[in-house]
Amino acid sequence: MGPGLLAYTIRRVLWAIPVLFAISIIVFWVLRLAPGDPVDSLMGTRYNDETAAAVRKKYGYDEPVYIQYVKYMQNLSHGDLGVSTRHQGFTVSEVIWPKIKVSSQLGAMALVITFALGIPIGVYAALARGTFLDPLTISFWLALDAVPAFVVIPIAQYYLAVKMGWVGLGWEGVWSPNAILPVVIMSLPGVAGVARFMRASVISVMAEDYVRTARAKGLRERTIVITHITRNALLPMITVIGLSLPGITAGALFTEQYFGIPGIARESLAAVTAPDFDVVLALVLFGSTLFVIANIVIDVSYAIIDPRVRVGTRRG
Repeated sequence: MGPGLLAYTIRRVLWAIPVLFAISIIVFWVLRLAPGDPVDSLMGTRYNDETAAAVRKKYGYDEPVYIQYVKYMQNLSHGDLGVSTRHQGFTVSEVIWPKIKVSSQLGAMALVITFALGIPIGVYAALARGTFLDPLTISFWLALDAVPAFVVIPIAQYYLAVKMGWVGLGWEGVWSPNAILPVVIMSLPGVAGVARFMRASVISVMAEDYVRTARAKGLRERTIVITHITRNALLPMITVIGLSLPGITAGALFTEQYFGIPGIARESLAAVTAPDFDVVLALVLFGSTLFVIANIVIDVSYAIIDPRVRVGTRRG
């Protein structure tokens, strides 16, 4: 890594610190000032003022919000994400990390399938531009994307699992055959977006002078498509891939609900409705951090590919 690229990377990282700090302040205050009391939810019908006061003191909810925030950030600096009020006796780390692991594994598999299908489909549609195959290809995947997950999942479960017996329905872990159907359902709706983006990128590259020059030299069309068109059309896809990576940890609510997957999407919904302050805050900060890191990686990747990016930023 050259000194220019290193300085550019450091600047991007330093900019991320105040962004994450601002996010933590906003989310913390919104959670504390929003309607809903975790103590009321925790105690339910057993609520009485004396016990509620003791519980609020235990979790520090009786202190001013700014003091709660300072204490939270002090604990966070030591890796302590707090405790869950919904899962009594468990820390936030014990609650969220196993579920994030499950959702991340499923999300990563789905993301690989999405791009593995979307990129070649987009290239094919671009090369077929002007024929009926172009709109037919894109329309087919757009139709799949338009059908809601809560409609697709019961139908797929009935025909593929109950009627044909191709897959099982009980959750037996990420690496079991029963995970195939959830992964497929998570991956197929995203193919249309990737294919359309790749199609537009390929069409743009096909109009470049170096493509026409390659054809004028008599190079084989397959070589032109792979070496000159597809390779250069993939460069804008860096942004799409980078921004998609944080999403693999978010889970898929309907998929997790219907298949009984112990993922983070179900836990997020339960934490918000409870409310479970520290769990929600940890999930928001975790997602925000991943998103900021993804943007830094994207910016640095572009700076490596095109040095003019970091030069232009420094002058700006």
